[in-house]
Amino acid sequence: MKLAIIVNPRAGRGRAWRKLRRHLKKWSRKNWEVEVHLTSCSGHAGVIAQDLLENPPDLLVVCGGDGTLNEIVTQAPDPPFPIGLIPAGTANVLARELGLPLDPVQALDVSLTGTVRRVDLGILTGRSAYRFLLMAGIGFDARVIWKSSQRLKNMFGVLAYYQSAIQSLLTYSFPVFQVETEGEHFSTAACIIANARGYGGGLVLTPEADISDGMLDIVALEGGTRLEYAKFVFSAWRGRPGTYPWVKRARTKAVRAEGPRGIWAQVDGELAGTLPLEIGVVPASFPLMVPSSWK
Repeated sequence: MKLAIIVNPRAGRGRAWRKLRRHLKKWSRKNWEVEVHLTSCSGHAGVIAQDLLENPPDLLVVCGGDGTLNEIVTQAPDPPFPIGLIPAGTANVLARELGLPLDPVQALDVSLTGTVRRVDLGILTGRSAYRFLLMAGIGFDARVIWKSSQRLKNMFGVLAYYQSAIQSLLTYSFPVFQVETEGEHFSTAACIIANARGYGGGLVLTPEADISDGMLDIVALEGGTRLEYAKFVFSAWRGRPGTYPWVKRARTKAVRAEGPRGIWAQVDGELAGTLPLEIGVVPASFPLMVPSSWK
């Protein structure tokens, strides 16, 4: 059988890749023929995945962060092979969502021996189309992503996002935009459309979200002060997001957002254009390798 591994050698300062490379030099699974593809720039993982569609492996494993996997999800949203993940990024949100080991050798073993599950795939359409497994965000959290320094992420990991969040909380103007779901219409200054429970930095913003229920979970800020926003983020960091009158929650299969020019969106921690945009979900469509014990 053929195993293809796409590696982002810069993810996590290369720690996971170095350990994985040592393991592959002692490869003992004779029934698996391994080929390794190293990315060289942003977007390259998606290009490699598209090329693999012409001569598909039996299994594709991605060694990188959530952003690396997102490139593949966007460029190859309906692959003819299952995809496993070796977490090597800053936040590794999907790995934690799936209960994957953070050790690269153990994570590879899950990809080889685990179970294939088809999970929901989100789609964001604006000037371009993007896919996501975890979440889309509009407004404040996209600003946090935009202002996150790669140098600080390399040095301090997830703490770089907290630094950017504090800076943005103090300086962002929180412009209001409009969100329409299947049954509601509301104004907000920040909106998360979640396909999964987890969020970057250990935050739990949508505790009821499920990556395999065919729905999107929305949390939106309809008012409040900067201090109240900070309290909400702190409660989410503790795993118990507070209930406030200015925090709106909804469940839907479709979202449309419109508003002033220059309000950014992000998907799975990667910038994804500006308003207006539409967001939907394709249930049970993306084949992921998960631990056999995963729900």
